[in-house]
Amino acid sequence: MRVSQIKYTFQWMLCFCSFFIGGFSYAASAFNDYFMEVWTSHDGLPHNSVNAIAQTGDGYLWFATWEGVARYNGLSFELFSRDSKTGIADAGIRALVADKNNRLWIGGARGGLTLRQDYSWYPQKQATSLINHVLIDHESNLWLAVEGEGVFFRPLVGDNEYGPEQKVLDVGTYRLVQSNQGAIYAATKSGVYKINESGSEKLAIPNLPENTRIYYVAMDHLDQLLIASAQGAWRYDGGQFSSIAAELNHSTVTLIEEDDEGTLWLGTLDKGLARVDYRQIDYIDADSGLPNNRVLSWFQDVEGSIWVGTNGGLLRLRTAPFNSVSRSEGLLGDFTRTVLQVPGERFLVGTSEGLSLLEDGKAFLASGDRSARQSILSLANMQSGSVLVGTQRSGVYVWRAGEMTASYNMENGLPSNEVRALLEDSKGRIWVGTVDGLVVIESDGSLKQINQENSNLPDDYIMALMEDHRGRIWIGTAQGVAFYDRRDRILTVDISAYEGAQYVFGFYIEPGFIWMATDRGLLRYDAMENQLSGVGKPAGLPIDKFFQVIYDHMGSFWLSSNRGIWKIGYVDAHRVASGERKTINFEHFGEEDGMGSSQANGGSSPAAVSSRGGSLVFATANGVSFIRPTALKQLYQYRLPIVIEDVDVDGRSINPKVDKVLGSGVSRIRINFAGLSYIMPQRLQYQTKLIGFEEEWLYHGSQTVAEYTNLPPGHYEFLVSVRYPYGDWNEAKTPFQFEIEPLLWQRKDMQLMALLAFILCIGSLMYWRVHSLKSRQRELAEQIRIQTQALRDQSERYERLAKEDALTGLFNRRAFDERVRRDFIMSFQSLRRLNMAIIDIDHFKQVNDRFSHLVGDEVIQLVADYLKQAVSSPNIVARWGGEEFTLLIHGDQLEAEEYCEQLRKGLSELECAALEDQFQLTVSIGLSNALGCPDYQTLLKRADHALYEAKETGRNRVVSYQEFRH
Repeated sequence: MRVSQIKYTFQWMLCFCSFFIGGFSYAASAFNDYFMEVWTSHDGLPHNSVNAIAQTGDGYLWFATWEGVARYNGLSFELFSRDSKTGIADAGIRALVADKNNRLWIGGARGGLTLRQDYSWYPQKQATSLINHVLIDHESNLWLAVEGEGVFFRPLVGDNEYGPEQKVLDVGTYRLVQSNQGAIYAATKSGVYKINESGSEKLAIPNLPENTRIYYVAMDHLDQLLIASAQGAWRYDGGQFSSIAAELNHSTVTLIEEDDEGTLWLGTLDKGLARVDYRQIDYIDADSGLPNNRVLSWFQDVEGSIWVGTNGGLLRLRTAPFNSVSRSEGLLGDFTRTVLQVPGERFLVGTSEGLSLLEDGKAFLASGDRSARQSILSLANMQSGSVLVGTQRSGVYVWRAGEMTASYNMENGLPSNEVRALLEDSKGRIWVGTVDGLVVIESDGSLKQINQENSNLPDDYIMALMEDHRGRIWIGTAQGVAFYDRRDRILTVDISAYEGAQYVFGFYIEPGFIWMATDRGLLRYDAMENQLSGVGKPAGLPIDKFFQVIYDHMGSFWLSSNRGIWKIGYVDAHRVASGERKTINFEHFGEEDGMGSSQANGGSSPAAVSSRGGSLVFATANGVSFIRPTALKQLYQYRLPIVIEDVDVDGRSINPKVDKVLGSGVSRIRINFAGLSYIMPQRLQYQTKLIGFEEEWLYHGSQTVAEYTNLPPGHYEFLVSVRYPYGDWNEAKTPFQFEIEPLLWQRKDMQLMALLAFILCIGSLMYWRVHSLKSRQRELAEQIRIQTQALRDQSERYERLAKEDALTGLFNRRAFDERVRRDFIMSFQSLRRLNMAIIDIDHFKQVNDRFSHLVGDEVIQLVADYLKQAVSSPNIVARWGGEEFTLLIHGDQLEAEEYCEQLRKGLSELECAALEDQFQLTVSIGLSNALGCPDYQTLLKRADHALYEAKETGRNRVVSYQEFRH
């Protein structure tokens, strides 16, 4: 959105007020206290004529135009016009009235009347002509002011339902208002009428023609009637009429309203907007910021901003964080270079055109002497109460009680008349920083020049001077920084190590630390540790160059720059400089926040000051800008209303007040929300949490949308919270609650039925499989029975030869596989009692290498003989190959582990004479249990993994396979 944001001045309101020290003081128009913003069709308004303005209970602002009604959330407009959803009869909207319970009445062309409440629209019976205004009386009855027809009454008969219409006044009517006493006043084309239970009565305004057109009526805080007419503005106290602004008695006043402070605002047909306060009347017109001189509507929102609708666009008047004082308020020049507080909440301001004194928002010529009308570069307080004034061409003056006295220049010892920094130190010495070096003026009047030729001064171009708590004088130059110690030495501090820093524009000094505003950010010098660090672009600041750093005594540093003012946390700055934090949070202020110019000036000092009264003052290219941090903190503590603007479910917008059950199969939910503040909406920060899905708040920054995809069925509650930076989080009063229904397969009853069916199917398959195996087993037994004994003997002999290991007489690998396969199948329902072990002779290769393969065979036979004796049915043992043996063990896992441990110990006690006591026989055993194994190959693999782990962890041990370790 493009918003024209201009701080307008009103030179036509300047007048002579008093003669002050040979100069003039100026009275500024009351409109100068406001910051102005303008919106037109270029910025999102559907039409430039804003006929009415209202604010509903949820915080939205609404604007009636000839092309529909626009809703504003502080950042963008949303248009509602004639369509089936809204029920608006015609796009031309004339009336907007906010009612209780977050209701909004919309009236317009063709008699169209619509009621909006929350997210729903309720079209009403049309009137006979254009509706100029809608009134809801104290009993919630409906009154309509209709163009060319009169006043119509509709009694309330039910929730958003009204009875038959009654015509109570037969004169074309523009506006209605009800007093606290219940009387209704009508502004008509031929006078003011008072309507009550006994009928209508026309009120005669003295000195006005009987049929004078009355455009507007309103009530003030005293319940007195305010009247805007074709011949001025009037007040009626119930007995007498009085003119509000005599100078407007022959002008057409289109509206009149009273703000929260009791000030009257008058819109006119061709003179713009008038503000009447204590009989003083001020104007703003098209020449001074009003989009058009014809004023159509006026409204004050809950934050105190004034909204004005005209034929040429929308104007908003509001207080801003910054107030600015420029030439229009009496400064001698807009281009200010330096500012200094003097006794009281008064400030001397040095500008390019002279020296001004600022007090209570008004500027005066600081001295009647001509010397006060030259370019001023620097200022410094003296212990005597006088002020040192550095100029661009004439050296140093002393200002006291309105008198300017020339003191030091090139004729009496200064190397240059261009003085950019001044200081009187604790010893009474005066330090003068020029563009050609530094001069120290002793209390006896003697001068001492310090420059690059006679000292370690890094540069002769001096821009800043400040004394620290140890009496050292810090000197900022265009080529670095130095300090003058108590032993009269100039010592330098190398700042180029931080991002190549060079220019030092200003200082802030606290015990132990020197803060420097430089061309590479804010630098910190630790005087105790002699260490330099900084807060600049590496820490997240978007620019390099800062001119001044001041502390607000509320926990924040404020930095001036060519691109506005930057606020950072004091503690955070120290943490970044100390390396405890990588990045720093910041706030940025510019012209949209009330500054006369975003270009704050530097190269002269001081260019910013923190006053004793709590204000911060900055010299800019368009006057001086003030901010009071306490007021900003109060703004940030304002409880912001939060609204859910739209909920989109799979591309379909729903009503979050009504549509709580979202159905099943929802894949994407998009929620748009907004905090409704119109002061600084771009600074708002958001966080959200979806209860039922998220445990913690999710920070969104300035983003106002949350998206969720593929949420499981369940109940959810969407929470959104908003705050200003450094403020407290404000949570929405009414969260968005919704439910996602499950799909058929996600329903618990269906899932239970599916589970039961699955179990039944598995059971049936298992039963069929076992039954098939048993049948096959019986068939094989019958076939074996009918074999001849000879064939049986022959078969058994061949089978034995095929299944035995030739060396050991144990089952070979093939036989063992068959047995394991059979046992695995037979034990399918009790696999937890089936175990497999692989036994490996440790370091067997050494036996073959050191003794011989014959000795190796002898060792294998020795182990096999022991296993034959130790292993009994139903367990079986086999030679798997080489020095490995396999063992099938029936029993639970613990029993199998104990069994294997016994075998390991027994084998380790065997003695082989052929080894000649030079080799200790040990084995490693890997054990696995069949539970969870889909087939016997898996059982074997797990035993092999366990054996590998036994060897890796030291050998001569039993290791059981544990699934979580693999």
